[in-house]
Order: sequence, then C-alpha cells, then structure tokens
Amino acid sequence: MSITLDVLDAVLIRLKDAHGKALAIEYFPEQPASYRLNHAVGAVLISYSKSNFNNVEALDSTWMARDMTIPLTLMFRQLHGKKGVIAYLDHLRETLTGWTPPHCDTALKPVSEIFLAQNAGIWQYALDFNTRINQIQVSDETPPHLRYEDYP
Repeated sequence: MSITLDVLDAVLIRLKDAHGKALAIEYFPEQPASYRLNHAVGAVLISYSKSNFNNVEALDSTWMARDMTIPLTLMFRQLHGKKGVIAYLDHLRETLTGWTPPHCDTALKPVSEIFLAQNAGIWQYALDFNTRINQIQVSDETPPHLRYEDYP
C-alpha cells in the first residue's frame, strides 16, 4: 500500500468528478519537457512535492505528523475570462479546500499559488495544497509476552 499514491489518486478522482468535462485532469508528466497540452481549454497536472515531518509523538514507537504538499500545475490557453486560468484557480480552490483525502487527518488547505510562466500562448500557474497524515512505525517484531509472575 502506498499512502502517498492513494492520496494523489483521490485528488485526481475528485478533480475529474468536478472538472473532468471542462479540463484535462492528469498526473504531472514523467518527462515535463516533452509534455504537450492537447486540451482546448487547459489541464491540471497533479503531483507530489514534499513532506515535512514533525517531532516524534510517542516514546515507545516512532509516530509523527507528516505535513504533505500536493502541487497542482495549471496549463491554460487563456488567462482571463470564464475559461481562463485565473477563473479556474478559484474553481480548484473551491473544489479542494476543506475536503479530506483518505488516510489524512486534516482537510486540504491552499498554501500558495504563483504564476510560473507564459510560453507559446500557454499560461502556467502553480497551486499548492497541504494536508496532514500520521507517519507510524511499521514493525514486524512481536512484542514480548509478559507473564503474571514477571511482575513483583
């Protein structure tokens, strides 16, 4: 099981359900330099960029909060108007803000959005979301069995 992939899959499905008829909703390409926008309006590319891990929360095992960042890269043919990237930044924030993906302890919240580039008529923006997951130690060890006579 890959928790990270489960979260990304859920984000992809949620965005496809909400905007899949109007936009291309895809994973960020393995080879970004060769990516070509084929959709008439635009695309939202889902990725994973980083996690920050907090201090260990337990003494008897490794358990810590994992703050996960999920960037969306928007590639659109239009900047302004109903089918422009600026309008879709609002729509995407509305779709994901407050929604909790599987395995997560907190709802998604937008943390930043920024203009990336304009190249050959394609406007590119990034919209980052954060959520929190508990990272828990996985152990194959069986704990020792204590007997009643072991206690004083």
